[in-house]
Amino acid sequence: MKDLSILKYFLGIEVAHSQQGIFLSRRKYTLDIISETSLLGAKPAAFPLEQNHHLGSSDNTVRRCRTFMHAPRFDHWTTALRVVKYLKGSPGQGILLKSACSLHLTGWCDSDWVSCPLTR
Repeated sequence: MKDLSILKYFLGIEVAHSQQGIFLSRRKYTLDIISETSLLGAKPAAFPLEQNHHLGSSDNTVRRCRTFMHAPRFDHWTTALRVVKYLKGSPGQGILLKSACSLHLTGWCDSDWVSCPLTR
């Protein structure tokens, strides 16, 4: 086994060490996606999707949009581009693992699975 010094980048995740703790982000990956979709000059979106946006009954839910990216229809493609515009608004967003406290991981989700007419 070999010591490769302080971890800075691993599996697409950037690791930054500071007095506050360890900060994990995917800034480079996010910027690469924005660049590849030619949306560098686009206005960032405040939310990943518009309220009450539907992809159609045969398309299931938005979270499965990636399933159709091999042969996207117009609705799928515009939805994917809107998500990229949302990411453009905060490419450096990440997780700070504070060094001054014990690790207590809490996850929050702002999704409304009950409103899906296909899976409820």
